[in-house]
Amino acid sequence: MFVQQMASERNRGADRAHIGTNAARAQHRLREDGPGYGMYGEGPIEHPKDLAPAIARALARVKRGEPALLDVITQPR
Repeated sequence: MFVQQMASERNRGADRAHIGTNAARAQHRLREDGPGYGMYGEGPIEHPKDLAPAIARALARVKRGEPALLDVITQPR
């Protein structure tokens, strides 16, 4: 909704607001970036029941001073 609002305020047409901002068809998985940057990566996490345990695992890494990245799939509005 923010992107549509900004497009409207800048007279760019809300019908084109999705260009460059919509990742619905993206095939990239963020989890794969983690090891490339020397960090823990997990995902994609698609089901809400899997989120809390994944956050706990990531926080355990962070508490040890390591960075962590979670790839969480969300639903578009």
